[in-house]
Amino acid sequence: MYHNDYTVLVREYLSRYNEFKAYIANLEAEIGDYKEMLALSAVPAVPSLSPTGGCGGSGGSTSPQEKAYFKQEDLEQRLRESYENLLEVQPKMKMLDRSLESLKTISPVDYRIICARYIDGSSWESVARYAGASVTYCRSEAKKALRRLTGAMFGESAIPMQMSLVFIDGDKEKKHGGNCG
Repeated sequence: MYHNDYTVLVREYLSRYNEFKAYIANLEAEIGDYKEMLALSAVPAVPSLSPTGGCGGSGGSTSPQEKAYFKQEDLEQRLRESYENLLEVQPKMKMLDRSLESLKTISPVDYRIICARYIDGSSWESVARYAGASVTYCRSEAKKALRRLTGAMFGESAIPMQMSLVFIDGDKEKKHGGNCG
């Protein structure tokens, strides 16, 4: 992934921040509901077992025991799927929350700019009023803040850095490391 891809991804996370938060809350509630239903569902005792299955061994319909078993299996499958969905989204949102909190600590103005523009979708004029700065400042600072947020989330692989300098002197190229001198 190139650094621009990371930045685009962070912008997408920010624009869908409230949607993801609601989705996580819904999944957590759903998991709680499934757990309650599983705790309450009592499987009736099996009066007799038949190798042919069905109600009374005739194979014509599903017995109450089988229906209860299938219902419990369905609930357990739904619970597993809800956990999988939660485990896919929740770590990303926690990472974003920690990164936003870090940005808030480092620069409250940048935090307000990011929240107002990318999470709330406010106009640049509204962002400037909220941040207490000019529109020009907010636009330029938003790019820097977004880069810092991307770096906080994905590390140095997401931050474009020039590690060596190349000087062209006529026909010869001289390479210098990151040091001066």
